[in-house]
Amino acid sequence: MITLRLPRLLLIAGNGRDSGKTTLAFSIIHKFSNILPLVAIKISPHQHKFEPGGNIIVNEDQLYIVEENDPATGKDSSRMLSAGAYKSYFIMASDDQLTKVMYKIIGITGQDAYLIAESGGLRRWVEPGLFFIVNRNGQDEIKTRTREITKTEHTWITFDGQKPDFDINRIGIQDKAWILQQHYDNI
Repeated sequence: MITLRLPRLLLIAGNGRDSGKTTLAFSIIHKFSNILPLVAIKISPHQHKFEPGGNIIVNEDQLYIVEENDPATGKDSSRMLSAGAYKSYFIMASDDQLTKVMYKIIGITGQDAYLIAESGGLRRWVEPGLFFIVNRNGQDEIKTRTREITKTEHTWITFDGQKPDFDINRIGIQDKAWILQQHYDNI
């Protein structure tokens, strides 16, 4: 049930843990950080212990939004800052809160922000400009949560443990939206 259309959102999901989604996110952030201020978002449906390195900006009804301020903590959302993200947020929220999460993020960042988010559950509620599903090479089983979102438009990427089998130079921005270019300059 799509409730939001966000063409400035590039969404990455994975088929299980260690699929390569964070590596892909880092590569995209690094490539585009000199072109535009990217806002990175890492969403977890699981509750985690808060670690130093961020400011809790939303804490309500089991929904937490933490703005990262230290790029050296080792957390993925913190490392997104070191990859070049202008801002980075770690979010803990259940799937049924994800529309609310995005309204809050847009309220914080403004509707003109370009977002890159790591979340599988978000795809049920949001239509992004681009959507990638990353699968670890050799992972033949498609997880139940992944199977649900493969019914939406997406690009499937395989990760070999070092890098994805995808040329990020195909990613572009056109008409204020993330796009997948068919013809591009590979510089």
